[in-house]
Amino acid sequence: MTPPAGIRVAWRRIPPATARRETSRALLAELLPGADMVSRCPACGGEHGRIRVRGGDAAVSVSYAGGWAVAAVSTVAGRGIGVDAVPLGAIGLDRVLGSAVSERAWARVEAVLKADGRGLTVDPRRVEVHDGTDGWTAAIDGVGGWAGWDVDGPEGVVIAVAVDQGVASGEG
Repeated sequence: MTPPAGIRVAWRRIPPATARRETSRALLAELLPGADMVSRCPACGGEHGRIRVRGGDAAVSVSYAGGWAVAAVSTVAGRGIGVDAVPLGAIGLDRVLGSAVSERAWARVEAVLKADGRGLTVDPRRVEVHDGTDGWTAAIDGVGGWAGWDVDGPEGVVIAVAVDQGVASGEG
């Protein structure tokens, strides 16, 4: 499925002996030429926190799976974005969600948690996902609103992207 205008997703194989962060940052630079991005961990101050765009109305998210870097960009003002990539055959997802779960279901949940901005500090079992005709929607504990799409990606990798619809913050 293709996300709507203003949402772009790209991926690239991570070259051997290259830090995966280098690859994802290169993708982001191509998707948002000239943008100034920063990532700072709120806990330790290290450069491994959530990526933010300084001085612009864009939001970005990255994920890694099976040797691939995946980047997503939203140029829709005020809308957070989350992307997650999961290799087919991933194991252990049931330990987190508490039941048998597909790679697709996990990618959707994690994309929502990234778009929400709290990531895995929120119990993934609190995310409710509902299929729709043009993608899917999600809420956390019945609150908020995220629109999501399953994106065709590289072979052997499942990708989901979620965008904050602004409902949680009181917007329409």
